[in-house]
Formats: sequence, structure tokens, C-alpha cells
Amino acid sequence: MTTLAHTPSPSAAARITAIALMELRIIFRNKTVLTGAVLMPVAMAAYMFYIGADQMNGPSGAAVLAGLTLMVVALLGVYLTATTTLATRRQELFLKRLRSGESSDTVIWLGMLTPIVALVAAQLAVIAVGLGVAGVDAPTRPLVVIGAVLGFLALCATTGMLTSIYTPSAAAAQITTLPFLVVVIGSFFWTAFDDGFELVSRLTPGGALQNLLMAGWGVEALDASVAGAAVVLLAWIVLPYSIAAKRFRWEKR
Repeated sequence: MTTLAHTPSPSAAARITAIALMELRIIFRNKTVLTGAVLMPVAMAAYMFYIGADQMNGPSGAAVLAGLTLMVVALLGVYLTATTTLATRRQELFLKRLRSGESSDTVIWLGMLTPIVALVAAQLAVIAVGLGVAGVDAPTRPLVVIGAVLGFLALCATTGMLTSIYTPSAAAAQITTLPFLVVVIGSFFWTAFDDGFELVSRLTPGGALQNLLMAGWGVEALDASVAGAAVVLLAWIVLPYSIAAKRFRWEKR
């Protein structure tokens, strides 16, 4: 009597890796996506350093320059790319085909978003080395800065998931992503002004990011406000993910 050998199903990590590698190949084959996800953010970061490095001296200036660089690279490289990618894959029915297999929703999302986040993280590492070589002050609390960077990347990814629900096509992403871009960049600068609404501004994603970066460069003390900023940033990660997980559309209308 012969016994049929049971082939174990791939683990969740294996499925995530397979989807991520597939998506990475697509990114590098698509010149438009590659430009938007890799070349444009780096070019913008270099331009910002060129025009603003002389005016941003000292720990406070370094924190602002780092925040601006992070926002440009992450918003273009992660948020806009994630929104565009998910909207495009939905139109192509690629997401529907993935979901018809054995992979869970979370595995599919992680597989689609991991290469995007990894690419931008690598870009930021190269940019950080470049800023250090150029003489920009290093953070006095690097772990706080690393936590802020990783948190903001996660925020851009989960918000990209949410925005993609309301984005019917890749072209429409240029419009649907604008509100969040304005909120993040506007709130980052709003926090710098002592206008009597400091507590409110620190509840925004840009405000929480600036608070953490200022603490990372030693401009602000590690007190309750910094812990609160970390909680606020975490909340801004979880909120869009929770909404997107319930309302995500896997096929085009």
C-alpha cells in the first residue's frame, strides 16, 4: 500500500516573500513607477539639502531638515506609490487573483507593501550617510529618530492602503493623495509656531513626527510629551489600517 506524501503549504512568511519579490520585479520593470518610487524622492531630497542646508544649522535645523527630507521621500516613495500600486493592481484584477488563493488578506497587504517600504528605507539610509558626510549634525538620540522614521514609513503605508480604496486609477492618485500630503506637511510646520494651539498641533501626524525628531536631536527633553507623540504616531498608523481592513476593495467597480 502506497502512502501519498503530504506537501506542506508555504508559510505566511514564504507567501509574503513571494508576493514581495513579484512586486519588486514589477516596480523595476515599470519606468514610471521606478521614477516615482526611487529616483524622484532622492532627487527632491538632494534639492532640498542644496537649497536649505546653509540655513539649517545646529540641532534644531538638522531636525527640521531631516523631517522635511523624510516627509518628501516617504510621502512620494511610500504613500503615493502604495496608493498607485494598490489601485493599479485592483484594476488589473491582480488583487482578486491573489485573494482567491490561500494567502490571507494581511499576507497580501504585507507582500504588496513590504518592497515599497524597504526601497524607501534603503534610500533614507543612503541619504542619512550623505547628510552625515556633508556635515549635518547627527542625532543625540538615534533610537528615537529611527523609531520616528519607521513609524512614519508605516503610517504612509497604511494611509496608502486607505487612500487606494477611493482611488479608481493610477492617474486619480495625483488627486486623492493631495489632502493627506497637505495635512502632514502643514501640521509639521504648524507645530513650530507657538500660536496657543500647540497641544492640538501635536495630535497631528506631522506634529507628532516633529516632536519626536526634535527629541532625537536633543532639542527637546525626553518627557511625557515625547511619549505622547509616539502614541499619537502609533494611533495614526492603526487608524487608517483599521478602516482599510474593513472597507478594502479587491476588485474594480
